[in-house]
Amino acid sequence: VCYEDRVALNYLRSRGDVLPERVACLGLSGGGNRSAMLLATHGGLRAAAIMGLMTTYEHLLDHNVYSHTWMLYPYAMARNMDWSDLAACRAPMPLLVQYDTEDDLFTLDGMRAAHERLAGHYTFAGAPDAYVGQFYPGPHKFDLEMQAAAFAWLKTTLNP
Repeated sequence: VCYEDRVALNYLRSRGDVLPERVACLGLSGGGNRSAMLLATHGGLRAAAIMGLMTTYEHLLDHNVYSHTWMLYPYAMARNMDWSDLAACRAPMPLLVQYDTEDDLFTLDGMRAAHERLAGHYTFAGAPDAYVGQFYPGPHKFDLEMQAAAFAWLKTTLNP
């Protein structure tokens, strides 16, 4: 899946009607998983946005492990890093993560722990403002309010 996303990104960046220095990715849930993997494995993104995905393995293991896609558990990843570490691996590249506080798939404690970990990585990279974490009330979603905020963030980030 990640390989196919990299191929698609390479194709997109090769097109004459695309400004390769202004390409970003955005995804909800499994798409957020794919956004995190793409930003970690391809240097051609300017920014990334992840919605309804971020937590820590510590908080995930006792909460709905069975209901998540196999893509959330890459072989041996949990031994070496957490999802927030993967998402921050290109810091100071701009990153937006949106959290749903009543998401049945993740605990609020896990989301807060991931948020703190991401903020720490970006602070360590010398760019604390390049990471934006936004918390929204409600279940697993990417509603109009979240979309408006994400698209405004992308517009500002990609058009400095």
